[in-house]
Amino acid sequence: MTSEWIRRRGLVILLAVCLLALCAGEAGARGPAINEIQPYDTIFIHEEGLDLSQLRNATTNNPITALQRYQDGNPDRALLKSIPVADDTSFTVQDFLVNGEFGTYHAYNPQDGARALVFIREPQIFLDVVLASPYHHEPLAGLTVSRNTRIAFRVTSPDVGSFYQAGGAYPATVDIVLTTPGGAESTVISGVNLAGQNVSSTRFYTDDPGRPGPIELSGLREYGTYTARAVWRTPAAFDASAPDSEPVTFTVGNRVGVDATPTPTPAVTPTPTATPTPVPTTPAATPTPTVTPTVTVTETMVPATTPTPTAAPLPVAAAIAALGLAVILAGRRR
Repeated sequence: MTSEWIRRRGLVILLAVCLLALCAGEAGARGPAINEIQPYDTIFIHEEGLDLSQLRNATTNNPITALQRYQDGNPDRALLKSIPVADDTSFTVQDFLVNGEFGTYHAYNPQDGARALVFIREPQIFLDVVLASPYHHEPLAGLTVSRNTRIAFRVTSPDVGSFYQAGGAYPATVDIVLTTPGGAESTVISGVNLAGQNVSSTRFYTDDPGRPGPIELSGLREYGTYTARAVWRTPAAFDASAPDSEPVTFTVGNRVGVDATPTPTPAVTPTPTATPTPVPTTPAATPTPTVTPTVTVTETMVPATTPTPTAAPLPVAAAIAALGLAVILAGRRR
């Protein structure tokens, strides 16, 4: 039963799938110029001078007066937002009118009602720093790398890379700006020019085929932390108003085992060997205890002074004898 149903309906299903594929292929295909908007195209805030006349009712050709957003994208549901269109041949998608309410909008005219739909999105750009091919899966943001490293930048823009095109041409471009540790800015990194990178896919690497190629960090003059960001260059409206990417940083320095580490180690070893040599010389000063004989000399000099008090009784005895002699002589005179 099931197989018979598949045989009967298979051709219809195949035709439906092909029709959906054709519709998907036409969706978002602007043209012939980038500012000429077709049904199901994606337009971006900040864009200027868009021609919405292809969204009119082909029978009445009444100009589009508003872009309206409905609940669930269904014109039969509640109206959520209406963006006025003063001139449908030169329309600017103003950020403050969209006010962050991105999604499906229908072209509207009071006589014709809601017509063909378009999508309004924000032009976003994201930047990462990675190892050069074939190691793109290795991120380097916030890490320290040696000057022997080869790097690349990964640029991601899901919507602009998919829908901002006309006739197979992708006119949006970005500059990758590097800020050195000293504060200088440049789009040329180690001789590789990263200005005007064409946003031709949702994601690309700066060393992909047809891109500038890998970046040799040995060409950088300074050690320290570098900061990179992707900056819109074209269209002019993106350059003036669309936000740049968030900055990414990486540090160029010497890691363990790289270039500068062997030189300090031999310089350190002589200093400890020089310190022991003065230490043995200080014990050589121990012969100074030979001064101890000077102490014995002072001891021998102390008894040498003792004979002087023994000489003191001799004059006392002589004085007594002289006194006795004087008494005897005095007795005879009487």
